[in-house]
Amino acid sequence: MINQQLLKGNVFAFYLSSVADEKQYGVKSDLTFGYYDKTKFDGDVHWNDILFQYMFGVRLDDVKVGGKSMGICQNKAGGCLITFDSGTSLMSVPTFAFHALANQKIPTAHTFVECSNKAQFGEFTLVIGGKDYNLTPDEWMFDPQQLNLAQGGQKMEFKMGPLGPQILAQVDSAPEATINTQTEVDSEKLRFKSRKLSAQGQLKESDGKTVCASSIMKMDIKKEMFLVGDVFMRKFYTIFDRDNNRVGLAKAHSPQQQAALAQQSKAALAQASKTDSIVNKK
Repeated sequence: MINQQLLKGNVFAFYLSSVADEKQYGVKSDLTFGYYDKTKFDGDVHWNDILFQYMFGVRLDDVKVGGKSMGICQNKAGGCLITFDSGTSLMSVPTFAFHALANQKIPTAHTFVECSNKAQFGEFTLVIGGKDYNLTPDEWMFDPQQLNLAQGGQKMEFKMGPLGPQILAQVDSAPEATINTQTEVDSEKLRFKSRKLSAQGQLKESDGKTVCASSIMKMDIKKEMFLVGDVFMRKFYTIFDRDNNRVGLAKAHSPQQQAALAQQSKAALAQASKTDSIVNKK
């Protein structure tokens, strides 16, 4: 497309909604080519220079949880990079960052942390170009779940499935009694369930400890490269500008805001049409 000069400008931008929001508010995701849609966000666009061309990677200054710096990028000579992927539902961090989070008892998609509620962990913040981009606990974490921890010889293992965290429970006395509970996707909102086997071999809800997990996966894409997907891009309108080698971020309109704007626009058009009709009759 660039070589053929098909677009007025070599820019594309994403506004992401969810299936649930589309059903409730009638607001769909959209992708624009050649321009970005100023009706989809509030405030100014904050631009970040691309440092890794292949993946539109930009500088990531810091990672904070609950307002506290995790000290992840400051210790890296070359700093950290971050990219934005509309085809990924969760977020991913390189191995060194994953261990730093786990060591500070921050929940991930691979490691569960005992908790009373997800609000106790606070916001997850990515500092990009000197600006804080905050995700609330509802946005970056799964709902707390009851987990039956090792009791009476029972061993628990946690693994990453194709859609998120998996819980694999194996009872030593009955090796065949293995439960593989995979993440469920419901209207693009991810959640996981913990279950155990009864004495009769039937599934029942666990009555063990409450644990929390989050949408942060471990994945080494490129050294020091972080990746954010729909979890981030639904909140922040994302513009890829190849002409100027930069990525722009702005606070996206919520589905409620976008639906209200659409109604206002529809009402204004109807009023204009009514006025034109009256004028023409005169």
